[in-house]
Amino acid sequence: MNVSAVLRTVALGACASLILAGCTPGAPSEHRGSTPDGAADVTIGLTYIPNIQFAPVYVAEAQGTYGAAGIHPTIRHHGSDEGLFTALLAGQEDVVIASGDEAAVAASQGLDLVSIGRYYDAYPGTVIVPADSSIKGLADLAGKTIGIPGEYGSNYYAALAAMRDGGLQASDVTISSIGYTQRAALASGQVDAVVGFTNNDAVQMRLAGIDIREIPLGGAATPLVGASIITTHEWADTHPDQAKAIVQATTEAMDAIAADPKVAVEATSKWDTTLTDETALSGAHAVLTATIPLWSGQSGQADGVQDLKRWASMLSFLSSIGVLEGSVDTDSIVTNQFVSTDEERSSQS
Repeated sequence: MNVSAVLRTVALGACASLILAGCTPGAPSEHRGSTPDGAADVTIGLTYIPNIQFAPVYVAEAQGTYGAAGIHPTIRHHGSDEGLFTALLAGQEDVVIASGDEAAVAASQGLDLVSIGRYYDAYPGTVIVPADSSIKGLADLAGKTIGIPGEYGSNYYAALAAMRDGGLQASDVTISSIGYTQRAALASGQVDAVVGFTNNDAVQMRLAGIDIREIPLGGAATPLVGASIITTHEWADTHPDQAKAIVQATTEAMDAIAADPKVAVEATSKWDTTLTDETALSGAHAVLTATIPLWSGQSGQADGVQDLKRWASMLSFLSSIGVLEGSVDTDSIVTNQFVSTDEERSSQS
């Protein structure tokens, strides 16, 4: 697979892992925040359409958290026809919120990518089955058909991780590429299970009145890393203060949302113009409720610190399933160098 193919692949995968409503046609959209003079210009890339899963970025802009950290933010939503890392590598963006597993696969092609901060503490992948399904655990997927958008991106990696956690081989299940039709495919019985995301597909199915159960992956043992704050080594090395400021301000906004979720809806509504009626707002609240724990983690406080051992396990797993096309080591793809220490956070609070 060549570099352009990887970029197309991760673009599709990002749609599955971060976007509630899926990929829709459209040009990139952006907005430059207002901050005090002297702040550094930083463009933050977000995938495709505005969504409350990006609320920490919206809140950090709206509440001036980026400005207080010395950042003059431009928030840029990607166009539907651009790759996840295309603008970043072209210098049109400075950081992008993207799934760690997809960044690792792209880095294996020699692309200059590094994760500088944790966005999701836990991996949101989940196996979804009808409530009355005989599938009670991952091992019960043996002999069943599992629906995924295609053999690429986070859904695919999560499906393979679920099989591994259930002690299954590829020959034990049937993987069916169904596009982004998980809801219809499951409801119609086209597949026995789908792999989706607990704060996305599962939420939408329940809102649609579909009676489902989730079978979680292996928790902390799952060898995958979800949404992360990704940049290039070149930018991080030449803008260390801005890199640290982005991580700190974004995670501060996560804690602000946990303390008062309505600030997330208020900030997101300036971007997501669909949040105008009770149904849309109810859906956004449901997604937010499922997403806050992903930001805060078991500690209940977001700090941006990345689990280097999990990254190492992920690289080993992705290599074992043959999706890494070159060598990627932990030191090259992830760093906590730009995460503020407890003392630094305390002194600035």
